[in-house]
Amino acid sequence: MLLAIETSSLVSSVALLHEDSLRAELTIQAKLTHSEQLMPHIADMLQKASVKKSQIDGVAVSIGPGSFTGLRIGLASAKALSFAWQVPIAGIETPRALAWNFMGMSYPVCVLIDAQKGNVYASTYLWHEWNLEEQRPVTVMPVADVLTACKSCGGPVVFCGDGAILYQKQIQDASPMFYLAPPTMRIPRAGSLAMAAKRRLDAGDCDDCMTLTPAYKRRSEAEVLWEKRHGETLCL
Repeated sequence: MLLAIETSSLVSSVALLHEDSLRAELTIQAKLTHSEQLMPHIADMLQKASVKKSQIDGVAVSIGPGSFTGLRIGLASAKALSFAWQVPIAGIETPRALAWNFMGMSYPVCVLIDAQKGNVYASTYLWHEWNLEEQRPVTVMPVADVLTACKSCGGPVVFCGDGAILYQKQIQDASPMFYLAPPTMRIPRAGSLAMAAKRRLDAGDCDDCMTLTPAYKRRSEAEVLWEKRHGETLCL
């Protein structure tokens, strides 16, 4: 039984994947912080699914990019559970997990995650039957540049992620071939994260719970301000 934890955005999502069956999934967009709701959600899901802690044999966690605070909370919780239960852990980059919402789709999937100040973490994926290809790696760039690059695809492109929601109008105005994914597919979901992680774990590929870190892709605003004020790098 694989426990998946997704806290990279305002969405709080946890799931249980048993072999090829999604045993349970709890996905909520609320104003409560992840520190308030993550562990209660896990406990509630385990109880409602009649799953004991001893049945968990792996943990999957979204490692970003995304909300710095959300990622820290999710990763710290996942690493603690992996260590306490003595089970393997697999960290999956958030855009790749989002692309798993579209398994089998023939169109390119462009994942946009808000990076603030008009920028997004952008990456593009394409499914070849049941294999996912990363066409463009995660890069921080202005949303206008992303849309220009996507036009070169010459066909339909599906957009998802909180950046796609934030810049919905720009996406729709940029091309009639650009589509925003349906509400159930545009947000990160722990069920999709679990499937991506299961493929890694089945291949014997896992991370070290002591050294796994978030994939921030850029420095936080606090680090940038510290360097401007003090002229030295802040160690976090």
